[in-house]
Amino acid sequence: MGIQDDLRMQWRTGGMVVRLLLINAAVFLGLLAIQLVLIGVAGDRMSALALRELYVVQWLRSTSDLGALLWKPWTVFTYMFLHTEIGHIFWNMILLWFGGRLFRDLLGDKRLLGNYLLGGLSGFALFALSQNLLPGLHGGINSGIQGASAAVLSVFVGIAAYRPDMIVNLILIGPVKLMYVAAVFVLLDFVGIGSGDGVAHEAHLGGALYGFLAAQQLKRGNDWSLGFVNFLERLWPFGKRRASKLRVEKSFVGRTPKRDTDYNANKRAKQARVDGILDKISRSGYDSLSKEEKDLLFKASNGK
Repeated sequence: MGIQDDLRMQWRTGGMVVRLLLINAAVFLGLLAIQLVLIGVAGDRMSALALRELYVVQWLRSTSDLGALLWKPWTVFTYMFLHTEIGHIFWNMILLWFGGRLFRDLLGDKRLLGNYLLGGLSGFALFALSQNLLPGLHGGINSGIQGASAAVLSVFVGIAAYRPDMIVNLILIGPVKLMYVAAVFVLLDFVGIGSGDGVAHEAHLGGALYGFLAAQQLKRGNDWSLGFVNFLERLWPFGKRRASKLRVEKSFVGRTPKRDTDYNANKRAKQARVDGILDKISRSGYDSLSKEEKDLLFKASNGK
């Protein structure tokens, strides 16, 4: 199997975490390839970077300048897949892989995508507000924003807020509650505001805020992330299957239809088992689950 076939297989079977990783990596590698081509054209690296910025990057990076944003509104989405430095994408993807797998296994692919996108949008909103309402924090200069940090932190804080007592094992530290790990990331961004380090800490906090609020609402039965993805699917014109004109009649001859009481009893039993698995994760961590428990949890998170 070649690399192309392997990537196709990963895209089809790897779930939303792998798809988001592949999209981010593809954009990064694409920009790197463009840079290499431009070096050959321009003759030096600095000229190539300037050309890449002019013709490609500025159309993907977003900005807090609301006037300029009117000319490229799509960038409020594309910025959260844009990385131009290896260290930036590396650490973002590590955190997405770590938190995204926990999120997906508990809450499913669609909610993961919704948290990523809405967290990225919330991060941009807080970044733009801070840049325009508190310009003193940044020397009065409207600046650009790029990278998946806000979206990734939304996913990480989202699962930490949904299951705060979940135990994870960290290298050199050992078992620790997930909520404490998330709190450290949030605290670091609070400390970094106004530091002039060139990092959009306000965007990170905006993403984290969405993740926290979405988790609290989900516990109350209000599913913001899933609702957003379902809305996008209704708008998306591609990939929709035509409704079949054939009508299939179900026959119950020779068997008894399942009664409501039986259905409700089975549903309660299944939910009780899922609750037991979630409690086990809180006590011993996700890695303590058996394959059967992981499969049951994944099916439950996708409504199966």
